[in-house]
Amino acid sequence: MKTVKTILAAVSVWALSACQHNEDTFLTYANDPMAVHIQAGIASPNTRVNSTGKGDTWDTGDRIFVTNTTSGAVEGKKESHYTYSGSAWTPGAASGYIVWISGVNNSFEAFYPYDEASSTSFTTFTLPANQSSDEPGNANYMGRADWMLAEEPGMTKPDDATLSLNFEHQLAKVTVKITDYATQYETEKPEFEAPVFTLPTQETGITGKTLDVEAGSTTVTGLLTKDESAAAQHSFTAILLPGKYSASDHFLTLKTGTGGTLTVKASHTQLTQTGLEPGKAYTFGLSVGKDALTLGSVTVNDWTAGTPIPGGEAVEETE
Repeated sequence: MKTVKTILAAVSVWALSACQHNEDTFLTYANDPMAVHIQAGIASPNTRVNSTGKGDTWDTGDRIFVTNTTSGAVEGKKESHYTYSGSAWTPGAASGYIVWISGVNNSFEAFYPYDEASSTSFTTFTLPANQSSDEPGNANYMGRADWMLAEEPGMTKPDDATLSLNFEHQLAKVTVKITDYATQYETEKPEFEAPVFTLPTQETGITGKTLDVEAGSTTVTGLLTKDESAAAQHSFTAILLPGKYSASDHFLTLKTGTGGTLTVKASHTQLTQTGLEPGKAYTFGLSVGKDALTLGSVTVNDWTAGTPIPGGEAVEETE
């Protein structure tokens, strides 16, 4: 019992010390006239990948990493992560905060998402292979796949010391939405499990960036969003790397609740000719037949601006 009390006492002292450290860091940050204060937006935020709410704001607990890349930036004060509290961005206590350099143009780089255990950076990203959750606290939360970057090439310190960052999506968001069912399903619609998307076999990459996939996987388990109405127009979403497919490649695999498997090949002209491009959002229509899936027309939007791109219609392809 004495040992247990000693351990609890040690933990209590550590917790109090940590709290005091957090408070001291925040007070220093709040009172430092050279501290960089963050405002961060998302280009066309209504296209955010998360399916909860409107998707037009950051989620509480989101973390970004910001670096002052200016020559002569203050050591120990040139990079830090910032956490969104629901109304403001606050610096991480362990890493302190970043500061402006007075009298010169300051340059900054920032990326999302930030995680100490991850190798994600402004130039490197590993795509999660499991994106099947829309809950921010989960390890398989789709938002972790939404690699976004922001850059400020040069500005002098403003009077309010605020740095405004506009984050842009770097990968491609793909949604496949059921538009209709074959007559066999008039009385009962099939149940589906999380979708499995195949990654492009001809990756185009992003200039100056290094992209990998978790565990070297060639597929991504995406998010199933159920339509609870009688129409059962479910949608399946994943964030994929830029690139093109071969017509013989599988694009999407759906498992049904009865143990069956439905697949569709990537022979759609959007996938084989133009391919998936960085910063684009794609929505494919899907017809569900008795033993087959049919991709219909596709809508292509600029994920960073939200304006439809003319064309994008393609012939239907079936397997």
